[in-house]
Amino acid sequence: MAKKPVSALVEELEKEKLPVLEKLQNGNSILSKLIEAYAKAEAQVSQIKAGLPPPNFKVDDDESLKSAIREIRGKQHELITSQRATSSMSNWEWFGSKSDGQKLIKTYNKLMISALNAEFDMARDKMRHGSYDTAINKLRASIKSLEELAATVNVKISSEYLSTKEEELKIWHTDLARKQEEKEARTKQKAILREQNKALGRSSDDDEDDDDEVGIESQLATCSAELEKARELAMQIAGDDLAKLELKIEKVEEEKRNLEAKLERATSQAQITRAGYIYVISNIGSFGEGVCKIGMTRRLEPMERVVELGDASVPYRFDVHTLAFVDDAPRIEKAIHKVFSSRRVNKENHRKEFFFVSPEEAKAVMDNIGIKSSWYYECDAREYRESEMMREAMLVEHRSHRAGSIELPDAI
Repeated sequence: MAKKPVSALVEELEKEKLPVLEKLQNGNSILSKLIEAYAKAEAQVSQIKAGLPPPNFKVDDDESLKSAIREIRGKQHELITSQRATSSMSNWEWFGSKSDGQKLIKTYNKLMISALNAEFDMARDKMRHGSYDTAINKLRASIKSLEELAATVNVKISSEYLSTKEEELKIWHTDLARKQEEKEARTKQKAILREQNKALGRSSDDDEDDDDEVGIESQLATCSAELEKARELAMQIAGDDLAKLELKIEKVEEEKRNLEAKLERATSQAQITRAGYIYVISNIGSFGEGVCKIGMTRRLEPMERVVELGDASVPYRFDVHTLAFVDDAPRIEKAIHKVFSSRRVNKENHRKEFFFVSPEEAKAVMDNIGIKSSWYYECDAREYRESEMMREAMLVEHRSHRAGSIELPDAI
């Protein structure tokens, strides 16, 4: 304090405080994610210990199915932990020992639950959209066989627990029926798109999806602005420079005429080709989390467009969150873009359809518009994650080599 005034010391401390606060903020963000991940892992471990293995979801299992299964599994877990999943003899001795008898009864109860859940998973795996009754009968037959094996201590599956397992089987079957309906619907959707292509005189669906009215209008506006500037400049110069500029003006005018003709064709085609798919995709390896591309395609196979986007100029493939078939794709796409216009990644070029939006937020907007489709929130990002694992392994190997070289003596 003798060397510096108090105000200077306070200012220095404030500067030191800022990076500490920043680290604290980042640490709290990571801590909250760790706490959330720990809670999920702890819940899974608790269910596994109770005899409930985690459900095996497939790639085409949407979020509504996952949510419903997790909810019913939660009910089953509560029944097991509260000892309402089974019933058994209360007093039973094993070679004259009541404590050993109680241990045996508890073991039988646990084995009964584990065996039933294993039988359930087998019946569910073999179930198809048209074999629900067969699966139910198999489940009930399995319970009867298990209860016969546990007849010594009279262990039985409670009707309450059986009801939740039958409810779970019904949820899985409903999803199988949904997938079958979607499969049949895709056949009809392809027929509609083929008719559109035929009306436009197109022999295939390989045309680019980006040449829409909005994109052409943007190009036309840029061209008009460039032409206006060139004309103003032409009024101020003369000689060889003027001749060069007039040649440039002629080329820009020709480009403008081509764009106007293209816009006219796009507008007339848009009146015919209204049906298409709205897609919401993300690429955390290329753009990070919290960024989605929201666009449309009229391809017969919409996934071809997604694969094409992933093969174009990004290092990793896109993950699909939804593919929704709609009757008026251009209008729906514009409506969604309008809602998220303030959250565009590229504020200048509106042809770049990337937004700082999560799949959950995109779903909420599409639900409000009245678009119903299957959603998938989790990102596989397989190429990105495998690349990160390889880089990490290479880094660890590099560090071990360096550590080993340091330990060697300078001379032998």
